[in-house]
Amino acid sequence: MLRRENASPDAFSFEDNSMTDRWEDINGRAIEHLRHERYEEALQEALVAAACAESEFGAVHPNVAVSYHNLGEIHRLLGSRGQAETSFGKSLSLYEAINGPDSGEVADGLVNLAALDLEQGRLDQAEPKLRRALAIAEKSDGPTSAAFAEVLWHLTEIHLARGEYAVAEPLLNRVLDIFSDVLPGDHPLLAGALERLAELYAVTGKAERTEYLLKEAEKIYVTSLGEEHPDLARCRNALAEFFLNTGKPGNAAPLLEKSLKVRERAFGAGHPAVAQSYNNLGILHSLRGEPLLALKQHGRALAIREKAFGKDHPAITQSLDNLAAICREQGRFDEAEQYLKRSLAIWEKAEGQGHPATAQCSHNLGTLYLLAGRYEEAEKVLLTARKILESGPEAGRMHLLIVFETLATLYQKMGRMAESSEYAARVHKIRKPEQMRRQGNG
Repeated sequence: MLRRENASPDAFSFEDNSMTDRWEDINGRAIEHLRHERYEEALQEALVAAACAESEFGAVHPNVAVSYHNLGEIHRLLGSRGQAETSFGKSLSLYEAINGPDSGEVADGLVNLAALDLEQGRLDQAEPKLRRALAIAEKSDGPTSAAFAEVLWHLTEIHLARGEYAVAEPLLNRVLDIFSDVLPGDHPLLAGALERLAELYAVTGKAERTEYLLKEAEKIYVTSLGEEHPDLARCRNALAEFFLNTGKPGNAAPLLEKSLKVRERAFGAGHPAVAQSYNNLGILHSLRGEPLLALKQHGRALAIREKAFGKDHPAITQSLDNLAAICREQGRFDEAEQYLKRSLAIWEKAEGQGHPATAQCSHNLGTLYLLAGRYEEAEKVLLTARKILESGPEAGRMHLLIVFETLATLYQKMGRMAESSEYAARVHKIRKPEQMRRQGNG
């Protein structure tokens, strides 16, 4: 959210009103552009506002801090994470100097920087920022305040990213309880919490709760933000993904079309959110048995992501993997292999050879080799995936099960029945406790 002005300390209360009016006018235009989702125009006005603030008020001033906060928000919405991080960092430093280390503005700044860390997978950098922000919010606003709940929500994202779902679920429910108590029933934050809890339930197999919560969030967004807001588009995209994953492509199609149109109008045709809409449309076409249309949509998504993030960024690997899957289904194994090898190389470079995403890529490649009858190559990469997942966190258990299933099939194809039986037994050993847990959860 953009800020109009800061609650200025006494040291800044005796200033030329004409200077303040000029800055407020420019800053106000930036906010107005953003309100109408004119992001490029908002950025230009915000840059002018920051320059004006530094020129008129000096380097250390509340209005300069506000200006850089606003620049950070706009850069974030435009997908310019590096510039957003620089702007948020400068704003945070100014707020610490002006208001002290325990102010609400400092907590907000820490959350903004942590959110960027989370988007880039830097969990260990995000966590201390969020714990500091949570302590500030608890001290200044109390543990039942909306401010506290917002920070707790961000902290929950770390547990979700680590696959610690049992830890994340009660925290998200606490966030939802606080929001329900202190916010109006149609507040967007309440919708956001419902949406995030739904995504958690989707991962943990609670389909009925997932659909219900996403539809409730959609209703709130329509009421509070309107049909043209990107948050509603995101929610509808999530609901469409749920329908795609549960075999209901007919329900997903209108949601995906609406989401794409809103995102294109709000962000422009080259935004990563637009790429995600194309990605899901590609999945829809695959489910409908339309591989050529699916390839076209995934190709669009890949082109946008390559331009936005670069050709070696993990953000493009979803498109590479989906293109590989379609090529594999068509028997175009050489093309599929090139996509998967590229995806694997990106993850190894970005996260190292022991990362779960590297294991997933290795498994995808092993599955391709299995289908192509290249059994020795399949065995090599599947054993690599197994090794990574066995040494990783508990969250990789179900991925490990899939690798074991593929190894059991591979060894059966190779006539190595003892090894096939061994892996089939390992699958049973993992699956039985998992089934018991799900039955216990109702």
